Amino acid sequence: MSELNRPSLPQFVNALNDAEIPLKDKIKAGRNVIKRFTDYQFTQYEEGAPVAELIKERATFVDQFLKKIWGHFIMDPDAALIAVGGYGRGELHPYSDIDLLVLTETPNQLQEPLSAFITLLWDLGFDVGHAIRTLDECFEEGMKDVTTATNLLEARWITGEYQAFQGLISLWARKDFWPIKDFFSAKTEEQQQRHNRFQDTTYQLEPNIKESPGGLRDIHMINWVAKRYFRVKSLHELVQRNFLSIEEYVEMEAANKYLNRIRFALQHLRRRREDRLQFDYQQQIAELFGYEDNPEKMAVEQFMSGYYRNVQSVAKLNEILLQHFRETLFEDGKNHIIPINNRFCIRNDYLDITHPAVFEINPTALLEVFVALANLPEIKGLRSNAIRSIRDHLHFINDSFRADPINRALFIEIFRQPSGVNASVRRMHSYGILDSYLPVFKKISGLMQFNIFHAYTVDDHTILVIRNLRRFFVEEYAYEFPTAHQISKQICRPEVLFLAGLFHDIAKGRSGAHEVLGAIDAAEFAKQHNLPKKDQEMIEWLVRHHLEFSHVAQRKDLSDPQIINEFAKLIGDQNHLNHLYLLTVADVCATSEDVWNDWKNSLFLELYHETYKALELTSNIPKNKAMKALQTQEKAKEHLSKREIKAADYQRFWDSMADSAFFSRQSPQEVARITQELYQADKTQTLIKVRAKSARGASELMMYMPDRDYLFAHITHALDKLKQDIMEARIFASNDGMTLVLMYFLNREDHQSINKEKSQLICDTIREQMLREEVQPMQPNNFLNRRMRCFETPTEIQFVQLNEHRSELHITTKDSPGLLSRIGCALRNCKIRLHDARITTVGEKAEDWFVISDTENQAVNTNELKTRLRESLIENLEK
Repeated sequence: MSELNRPSLPQFVNALNDAEIPLKDKIKAGRNVIKRFTDYQFTQYEEGAPVAELIKERATFVDQFLKKIWGHFIMDPDAALIAVGGYGRGELHPYSDIDLLVLTETPNQLQEPLSAFITLLWDLGFDVGHAIRTLDECFEEGMKDVTTATNLLEARWITGEYQAFQGLISLWARKDFWPIKDFFSAKTEEQQQRHNRFQDTTYQLEPNIKESPGGLRDIHMINWVAKRYFRVKSLHELVQRNFLSIEEYVEMEAANKYLNRIRFALQHLRRRREDRLQFDYQQQIAELFGYEDNPEKMAVEQFMSGYYRNVQSVAKLNEILLQHFRETLFEDGKNHIIPINNRFCIRNDYLDITHPAVFEINPTALLEVFVALANLPEIKGLRSNAIRSIRDHLHFINDSFRADPINRALFIEIFRQPSGVNASVRRMHSYGILDSYLPVFKKISGLMQFNIFHAYTVDDHTILVIRNLRRFFVEEYAYEFPTAHQISKQICRPEVLFLAGLFHDIAKGRSGAHEVLGAIDAAEFAKQHNLPKKDQEMIEWLVRHHLEFSHVAQRKDLSDPQIINEFAKLIGDQNHLNHLYLLTVADVCATSEDVWNDWKNSLFLELYHETYKALELTSNIPKNKAMKALQTQEKAKEHLSKREIKAADYQRFWDSMADSAFFSRQSPQEVARITQELYQADKTQTLIKVRAKSARGASELMMYMPDRDYLFAHITHALDKLKQDIMEARIFASNDGMTLVLMYFLNREDHQSINKEKSQLICDTIREQMLREEVQPMQPNNFLNRRMRCFETPTEIQFVQLNEHRSELHITTKDSPGLLSRIGCALRNCKIRLHDARITTVGEKAEDWFVISDTENQAVNTNELKTRLRESLIENLEK
């Protein structure tokens, strides 16, 4: 640091020692020194100074600061001030805390001056973690908690009695203080628990730079174990001990610098301690790092792809090195070897190569190793030696390798194994095999999509899809998706599904429809690998149509025979239906942990079963809604008869609903249930009932009342206030002046059905709202969460005329609490009636579908009315 710009530490020290200067002025002077230093570092950073130098410089600055203050307060020559934790490593980010240990054999005599010392540090703005201990107490506390012991492992002397510090360091020479095996076991368990908090994946929507898998803590972990075992001070010393290759060291050091650069940038932006890479800061740092949007990727997606590549690199090296430590520590010189062939053996329960040149002599073994792993479920995995050798020989996977019929057959064979498919594919990805063997797969590695819906990078998502597909075939996991498990028993060649899963998103990030481009890639792959013609066609078809099932299930009226019959034509036969259903469920469940719920499950099952019936040539499937309504009435009569309810008793109610879509939209069971509840209802009163959980997987609101316009606006307003999200709304107008409303909704927070205790509150709130003449739309600004504000989702509105009486309104906009209430108010303002609604949320985007008419039950078909409704919707949605 230039002397001209250096904050004046001596001036502060002089002020500190001057008894005439008030304490508040001393604190102000100290804060000024710290602020000037921080501002100077930020200026250096903005001018391109390396972060690695800045965080070391800050640690040195704080060292000097503490020495001066220590000398002012502490006169005991036997006490020592020691830096521990991250500060002990000599690395300090602008707003990181400083962990201190005061080592003294007379703690009671130092209580008063030490209290004043720590208080002043707090007053100066330092975030201080501290402990005052004797050497014996350090031993005792360290033995109780491995994290405390780890902090001591990184101890660094600042000032005071140096011999006391040497005594602390000598603790690690004692055989009874965290023996290396115990330390290693405790730290690996601690790491696994930390990884589990982040779903054990390097990909997080808003990762924690320190704690997430592949983050800085995983690098620290290697340092800690190396320090405890080898007594080394840096990772570079592991290279000198032939424990770490120079290539691995360079890779780890580059990732360490990259992650620290991001962490520094975060604290620079936030002006406070921050380790979470949140959406809004992802965008700012992408710009700060010089990324720019291009036709294929947004700047933030390019930046985050770089982040994910680095953390995946750290995660791989962490796995290799910890495995290497484990073998060194726990094998105790034993070498129990079981030969497999001249390339592989089982060494101490791990698969290993027989000699270092295995992959060089026979590159085909790079694929063969995964077939061997799948056939050895009893072993623990690959030895670090074999993993390193795989990574070192990836360059052998070239065009010639990919064209070799033996290698092509082996690649397919991996997906045909009766067990271990998921583990093999995950390892192939982790060790770089997939990227090398499939250049198109490399394009999606680390590829993120900047939205809330996709909770994983495209490559991680793809691996999860294969994992989900595999679990459908395993009896142990049958409870997760019973229908999928039963369907899987009808699949003759599971590898067809797994390969379709591998390719379904292979074209993400390219210009054009990824399902179309991916189908071309899949077809080419299947042909090159000499798969049977039927399998080639099935894989290509699945990739091409992998979005169709979900689209129809969530956005279409599944009670409409025409929609089901059209979908059945696309499917063609039962085999294609089975394959597409399994791929779709696996795909949707692999987007994020929160996306699947009972409501979505019911929609998917309904589409599957309706399509199944439509594909049966012998089934009496109605061709239109009128035929379906008649069939529904006949079957509903049978149900009501069994309940001893005569047709004459409810015929008047049925006649009143004859002109509505009631009978074509409901199942016979639902018609019977609703009829039983309503045929004797008082038509002068409003009936409101809530079922906590319906057969459709969501809570159900049923209202039967005298006709009233704009019901949707009132009901959505009430449900929005209670933090309930509407999934579907059906509104049936009778020909005798009554209206039947059926709505299905879920809790906003967890997207599950409500508990029974909340049913009455919902009824009361809606009844209260219905007494009001006016309804004011709920405003989004106070409710939009931090994540939602990071995304721009333009509002798109489309009209489709269904017939002379009905129109469809399609709305795509940013999802937010109160959205349906605002839509309802826009419909009310334009005197529009709602008859049907289907609500779909995809991450931050709402894609909603409504059937509407004017108050005269005519389609919305005039340009004037469409324009007025469009303007009202935009005004309400984009406030």
